[in-house]
Amino acid sequence: MILAPIVFSKAAAVFNVFDANQNPSRLHLLGTDGLGRDLLLRLAVAARLSIGLALIATAISAVIGSLLGGGTALLPPPIRAVGLRFIDTMLAFPALLLAIFVGAIIGAGAAGATLGVGLAGSFYIARVASALALSVAAREYVVAARVLGVKGLAQLTRYILPNIADTLVIVVTVAVSNAIVFLAALSFLGLGVQSPQYDWGAMLTEGVQQFYVTPVAAIAPAVVISVCALAFGLSGEALARSLNPLLWTGSDSARRPGAPVVNASREAPATDKRMDSKSKDVALRVSNLSVRIPTGGASLDIVMDISFSVAKGEMLGIVGESGSGKTTVANAIVQLVPYPAVVAGTVELNGQDLSKLTKRDLDRLLGTSVAVIFQDPMSSLNPTLRVGVQLTESAEVHRHIDRGEAERVAAGHLREVNIAAAEQQMERYPHEFSGGMRQRVMIAMGLMNEPDLLIADEPTTALDVTIQAQIMEVLRQINRDHDTAIVLISHNLSLVSQNCDRLLVMYAGRIVEELAITDLANALHPYTRALLAVVPDVSRPPDQPLDFIPGHAPHLAARPAGCAFHPRCPLAEDRCRIEVPPLLTREAGGRVACWVANKDLSGKSS
Repeated sequence: MILAPIVFSKAAAVFNVFDANQNPSRLHLLGTDGLGRDLLLRLAVAARLSIGLALIATAISAVIGSLLGGGTALLPPPIRAVGLRFIDTMLAFPALLLAIFVGAIIGAGAAGATLGVGLAGSFYIARVASALALSVAAREYVVAARVLGVKGLAQLTRYILPNIADTLVIVVTVAVSNAIVFLAALSFLGLGVQSPQYDWGAMLTEGVQQFYVTPVAAIAPAVVISVCALAFGLSGEALARSLNPLLWTGSDSARRPGAPVVNASREAPATDKRMDSKSKDVALRVSNLSVRIPTGGASLDIVMDISFSVAKGEMLGIVGESGSGKTTVANAIVQLVPYPAVVAGTVELNGQDLSKLTKRDLDRLLGTSVAVIFQDPMSSLNPTLRVGVQLTESAEVHRHIDRGEAERVAAGHLREVNIAAAEQQMERYPHEFSGGMRQRVMIAMGLMNEPDLLIADEPTTALDVTIQAQIMEVLRQINRDHDTAIVLISHNLSLVSQNCDRLLVMYAGRIVEELAITDLANALHPYTRALLAVVPDVSRPPDQPLDFIPGHAPHLAARPAGCAFHPRCPLAEDRCRIEVPPLLTREAGGRVACWVANKDLSGKSS
């Protein structure tokens, strides 16, 4: 294709009227056209122009379509809806008709045809890219990148497009096929390549005029166009595989010569730098936090009147059944509650009210003062980027340090979370790590900007008990060494009681009790007592059945009146079924929201 115009251009342009309209022969394998020119040579010479213009048109489509579709997914929901409707509207126009329209405005010729086909194909790619990008934009690793301060074009090019590239490249190669056909059609209509240049479409036009004399003059260009379009379509699968690291990298180090052997369970020497008394500086203060989702003419309260604080160097545990609002509270703190939810109340980080900050200051504060460890580390890490790139990104964005320094800091934090051969591990992809090591990587990523607050949302889910213990030891070490405030969200009350200083118990979107871990035996709320009772105890006689909490947590859309726990509470009174109990301060410390327990309290609300 590249050399044919250089080698065969002169031979393909030789006129011989005596050989005009010849059928295939040994001298001319595909015959000749109306001026006696060899059809095979002309097809070869026209290949570079035909395919080259198609690739340029597809490049235009891919760039415009990817940015338009992927960028639309990053817009605020109301504006996003407008963008998607615009793309759908443009798709309603036939692509060839739109290409003819643009080509007619610019003028007949290769430039107008190429631009017209490129613009016409961009909306198809944009629609596919927007659908793919919307599915990726909600994943944890994109949310984590947003928390770290990766915004706009960087988020699109590093987190959205690479993760849809394998599917998008198939769409693009199909677009090459369509571009070849459309450009040929425009040349056939006289709007494409103009004489003395010629492409396959121009040859098809000439061949159709002589179809009943030499049918091969029309059939040959048509076959070449079809075969070339099919070839590009089939090549998309191979390109897609090459862009997906999951398909061309292996997690088995034995298959990779020189890969280090890593003992993932290696424990760091135990050190105890815990101060005699906790710092009283408040890292996080939440006041009257509520999250409400509009539902038609009504609204649904997800969490209501949540108030608590966490001091630097303190570890606070939040427990409750699924649907109690634990993760929603965490998302509200770091401004990740999805639209159209409405957040009310006050969140202060290091004394700064988040609602009073500009967007730029808010992004910087959240990116440097808060780290979030989500439940599933595999979905929190970008599968198409090496671990080292993901570790250094936030430090480069917020601390403005160079790549070399960022890599040195990242390697140090990897060693801190007990990952050996840190420099080598930074060159690996997330799928090449075990679940426990991925969670350690997430913790190391959270430490890159030395945050004052670390929120760990179910960090040990799906890990075996040995790895759970190792992860919790890492968190305790961070809590000791960095004086970092930690909010640990978990279903596992036993895990929380072994590692935290204080406990918040949530039920149906409210805090029902707060108390010190050392005071667990004196818990007052029936729900807290029930949670403690169902914790397995090795001292229990083997023949004694495990306790359980009867019933199930209420759906938030059908929350019962009064105390939400009363249908399951053995101590419920008439008042419990009518009035919501206030969260009152205990004389011995802590808070509880229970009419039965409140009888023994001072009655002073907090």
